[in-house]
Amino acid sequence: MAKFNLDYYSGENFYSDGDIEKEILKIVKTQGSYESMENVPFPVLYHLSRVRENILNWYPFQEDATCLEIGSGCGAISGLLCERMKKVVSVELSKQRADINMARHERVPNLEIWVGNLNDMVFGEQFDYIVLNGVFEYAPGFTEGDQPCETFLKNIKRLLKPEGILLIAIENRFGLKYFAGAPEDHTNGYFDGIAGYPDNHSVRTFSKGEWERLMEACGFSYHRFYYPYPDYKFPREVFTDESLKEQKYGLPTWNFTKYRMALFREGQVAETIQQDGRMDYFANSFLIEMSRNQIRADKKVLYAKMSTDRDRHFSIATTIEEQNGEKVVVKQPMTNEAKRHLQNMQNKQKDYGSWSSLGVKAKGDAVVTPFLQEKSLGQQAKQAIYEHNVEKVKNLISTVSMLCEKESAATGNRHIVSREMSGRERTEFAQVFGTSQICPELPCIAPANIDLILDNIFEKDGKYRVIDCEWIFDFPVPVAFIIWRAINELYSSYPQLEQDCRMQELLEEYQITQEMSETFHKWGTYFAEHYVGANRVLHYSIPEIGISLEEFRKRHQEKDLLNCQLFVDTGNGFREEEKIQAETVLQDGAFRVTFDLKNFNDWKALRFDPLEGKPCICRIDHAGTNAKLKAVNASGKVEHGDLFLTTDPVYLVKMEENKDQVKISGMMCGMCETHINDAIRKSFTIKKVTSSHSKNKTEIITVDDIDENELRKVIDATGYKVVSIEKVPYEKKGFFASFRK
Repeated sequence: MAKFNLDYYSGENFYSDGDIEKEILKIVKTQGSYESMENVPFPVLYHLSRVRENILNWYPFQEDATCLEIGSGCGAISGLLCERMKKVVSVELSKQRADINMARHERVPNLEIWVGNLNDMVFGEQFDYIVLNGVFEYAPGFTEGDQPCETFLKNIKRLLKPEGILLIAIENRFGLKYFAGAPEDHTNGYFDGIAGYPDNHSVRTFSKGEWERLMEACGFSYHRFYYPYPDYKFPREVFTDESLKEQKYGLPTWNFTKYRMALFREGQVAETIQQDGRMDYFANSFLIEMSRNQIRADKKVLYAKMSTDRDRHFSIATTIEEQNGEKVVVKQPMTNEAKRHLQNMQNKQKDYGSWSSLGVKAKGDAVVTPFLQEKSLGQQAKQAIYEHNVEKVKNLISTVSMLCEKESAATGNRHIVSREMSGRERTEFAQVFGTSQICPELPCIAPANIDLILDNIFEKDGKYRVIDCEWIFDFPVPVAFIIWRAINELYSSYPQLEQDCRMQELLEEYQITQEMSETFHKWGTYFAEHYVGANRVLHYSIPEIGISLEEFRKRHQEKDLLNCQLFVDTGNGFREEEKIQAETVLQDGAFRVTFDLKNFNDWKALRFDPLEGKPCICRIDHAGTNAKLKAVNASGKVEHGDLFLTTDPVYLVKMEENKDQVKISGMMCGMCETHINDAIRKSFTIKKVTSSHSKNKTEIITVDDIDENELRKVIDATGYKVVSIEKVPYEKKGFFASFRK
């Protein structure tokens, strides 16, 4: 049984998520898991999700070691540490959270839970490992002195054996997500950490450079940075300085805060920073390994990918390790149920004719394969996409088709059409993909590797090797589906490819219609969600708030452009000293403004200036029940209003009697143009759109044809009518056009 130590408990809980912690305790005691709940509040997910263990479930702990866990919270990783080491002492300030940890792990014999402030505790021993998972940032709040973070780190160091290892997981102050619009995790303010926490002195995170200086000041001569992605709270990958140069960084992330903005695509920007070799400074989180001396280990983990967010039967971890100077790939089960899955993977390792899997050797429950030094077809495709080399991308995709078509019959592979599948095979197909209804004439292959994506394929000297043979099924699977998965995976990873080559056009080159794509998508979704049980945490993700800075800029430009003024003549003519400026309301391209005349008694005349600094077309729709506006310096009437070629358009306002207010509404030509252009941009994929009131014309430049009926609907919604549509080939104009052959 676990031990519970209250000797240092002051009776005060310094922090809490509130009453939800009582609910978490109830869940732990009665259900054991939140997974059967329909509505899961974020604190429940945060404290109880198995994905939290990904921060260290790959780490090579020494089994006979002792560990001090500082700030154990509700025990998110306490159980994991107990599984990996001989003894674990978990320290927690909050008794309420410690109670939850105890309820989760009360039958774990090698766990001691101590409640209270670490700075007050006496352990009587030093530890092989000390772990702080999301704790160090609070050091300024519970450590006294001018340098609380340095003091706290030195205090921790005294509890570490001379050869011991300290592991700290914490956010990066310069994490890319904060630039992209995520609020700071502790203050909930935007850009607080980036700005150096100007209004907060109780919490702080650090940049990589700050950590390096802090460790040096505290006497840690050795350190190694790991980079959990998307962050240390819910990591699914862990990078190192070595793997940041080789492995793809910046896959789509999950978001759990309703306040997250999307100023730009974080993953896409991450890729460009990674190419520049600076991603280590902008990683969202750090896991820092530090010690007084160089750490000597039999193996060095270079990269880790955890699939714990799956059904327990498929929950595995994959690591790239350096063992005795050689790189190997190690797959190990994260649950007892997953051991069979790895055994099945071993059994599928063989020569399939057109390609072969890697040689596998068992190491306990784990399987070990060589690390291939060549670039995968996926890495080659990535470079081709950045170079806009569509033909290279297509050639790489064609490899998938070739590997499926040319598998040797000598290996026992079958090439059939779907109508020839047996009843048993259809039943097995339905278990994996959710349906036995398959187009009767689709060419199929068995055994079928449905994970024949470009990232898993390597080529050397005309021979193809395939890694991650995790999803090879003995029943027939349509070849078109395997190709679709490879293409879909590529476009999901690199959405910018759509601009150079439409996905559906590429699919049609392999006779995959839109209808087939929709069917394959359903198969893939069922396979991921129901068979594999993958991405469970994703169900709790919240969409980001999309922010278009370009749209924001345009709106402010419009407000600046429309500087409405009302001049009041009280007997001395129209003067700057006697004018009214009022806030202009803009909506759907129209303007509305109200001028208050209460401060002007017995005025003689009024003059309305709708705009300054730009010629325009202005239409006055309404000016109150007893007011009339007459254009003074207009060049004439056009269909949409008064044409002003001057930069200072003027209207005289005639009213039958003095009133306290003048309300004017109408439309300005620049706003009409913007309204139409924005509507077209939002509805269609185009290269450029321009509108002109003077020409009464909108011009659209696009690669793909636009449906005329849809275009008319979009324009009609703006309040304008389409008179005619003309389509002509686009000819680029400019200096170099005259040199075309």
